[in-house]
Amino acid sequence: MEIDTSELEQWFTQNLLLLILVGATLVVLYSYSSRFVHSIVRRSLKATELDFSGSGVEDAELEKRATTIESLATTLLRVTILGIGGFIIIGLLGAWSLLVLIGLFLAGITIAGQSIVLDYLMGVLIILEGEFFQGDNIEIGNVPWSGTVESVGLRRTVMRGADGTVYSISNGELRLVANRTRIYAAAEVRIRGVRQGDLQRVMEVMERVGKEIAADPAFADAVIEAPQPAFVDDPDELGSAVVMRGKVVASQRWRVASEIRMRLDESLTAAGIELSRWSGSQDAAKG
Repeated sequence: MEIDTSELEQWFTQNLLLLILVGATLVVLYSYSSRFVHSIVRRSLKATELDFSGSGVEDAELEKRATTIESLATTLLRVTILGIGGFIIIGLLGAWSLLVLIGLFLAGITIAGQSIVLDYLMGVLIILEGEFFQGDNIEIGNVPWSGTVESVGLRRTVMRGADGTVYSISNGELRLVANRTRIYAAAEVRIRGVRQGDLQRVMEVMERVGKEIAADPAFADAVIEAPQPAFVDDPDELGSAVVMRGKVVASQRWRVASEIRMRLDESLTAAGIELSRWSGSQDAAKG
């Protein structure tokens, strides 16, 4: 089947100077694409700053979004520029048959590779809906993987686990994702084995430690609300269990929780409060 390209050929011939100017503009735009995208994205996201007002982490959340969107937008812009440039070159050379072959090839990929199309569709939805961004710590529900997002692309997401393993996951596989670092998180510490008669004293120690951490300049930027006893869980064979929580900057949840545990250990020891400990050897001997 032949395609009539005479009108296109005539238009390219009559507008040769315009095409050269467009080509030169594309070269300049490609060279400065990252700076151009950086400026546009930062200005656009600045308008959404009020959405995070009062959370205490406006700058951190906007920075993650900006980094992710900038990387993706720069890639898309460059691909678009290369596509337009390729079309201009094909037109100047009169190689329209090559354009038809490229179109047929892309159509064949779309039909045969439905999973690839799904990957790209999910990539678009992930970016538009803001499920996670570069720098977020996520856990994927349908596979036993968790880690920090290193890059978010249209086809795949790259994530690095706590042990340094790098996972490359097709976006179509990201059905259930838990984001551990979205705006804020709860630093949670559970104390088990609280003996009868020590419950009130333990809760007082926990509340004091929470206030100390919130007032500590080293954790001023991490703690949004002072950690305090949240509830007393059902007792077990060791005794009662007390849980304390505090609202913190999401990326600092583990650091704050670790500090709470260390300070609680020191404070409980200083107060002479002992916790019940499970002993497997004793149970085995009794059996």
